[in-house]
Amino acid sequence: MTARDTSPLRGPDLRDMGIDAPWDFGIADQVRFSELDILNHVNNAAYVTWFENARIAFFMGTGVSDYSADDRPTLVLRNMEVDFRQPLFLGDAYVVTARNAKVGRTSWVMEQAVFKGAELAVSASCVIVNVSHDGSRAEPLTPDLIAAIESC
Repeated sequence: MTARDTSPLRGPDLRDMGIDAPWDFGIADQVRFSELDILNHVNNAAYVTWFENARIAFFMGTGVSDYSADDRPTLVLRNMEVDFRQPLFLGDAYVVTARNAKVGRTSWVMEQAVFKGAELAVSASCVIVNVSHDGSRAEPLTPDLIAAIESC
């Protein structure tokens, strides 16, 4: 197994890989041994980590958050639903994608997927909430945050 470049992929890159619009953001990688379960396929928990990695890259790549400034939004994953369609195995190349589906007042829905080649292997939908810095309450999305969310 070789090291992979996990730089963000944009629409044209994804189209070249057989991943159709409206997926316009993704990260390519390869299944590692540590991600396998006793049945020798990717453990369900690994997909959740892959989705998180893609979400953070999406946030950083679109300006939603750079995770460095004190005034950055405090974003919390409220809910995630995952649909497992086909297994992945050691060495399989895959792409994790992310897109925004619906923006609300204090939260938004992000859809994500894992593709093995052009085939959908796993899909997910999650709700992300903007909360106060102490985490005690939901706060409205600012116009700048909405623009960043909708930029891709």
